Amino acid sequence: MKRILLITLFIFLGTTLISLADDVKFINALKNCSSYSESGTINTEGLNVNSHKQILGWDNDKCVYQEKVNFSGTNSSMVCKFNKSQINELVNVMEAYNTVQMYSPQEIDTSSYEKVKNNPVVKVWGKYLQDSSVCTLTNN
Repeated sequence: MKRILLITLFIFLGTTLISLADDVKFINALKNCSSYSESGTINTEGLNVNSHKQILGWDNDKCVYQEKVNFSGTNSSMVCKFNKSQINELVNVMEAYNTVQMYSPQEIDTSSYEKVKNNPVVKVWGKYLQDSSVCTLTNN
């Protein structure tokens, strides 16, 4: 069970890094907490992962982000409620990351957690994904 939880956490980090870190539309939507939706499939840790991400908007003073993933018959869902300070941190790291990536000839290898664990986007998202007062993760 712990292995599934760790794989699920990595998948959320990996899918977020891969498909959102360089997506200006997502970053702008997060910055303003405006409606956003994206679906896709990636391969990471040898698994085909279907992912659906949404920014649902403001709930009182929190911006609601939801992501659902499916891999190997496992359905997982994560809901995060970010305050303005947390949104600013996520956006600032992602924008800085984009700037560096524009001038980097290397593609990011996201095939395993070991390859991405020191990435600043993974670190900042990981901090919140592991904080149960911000994000909740459920496996079905």
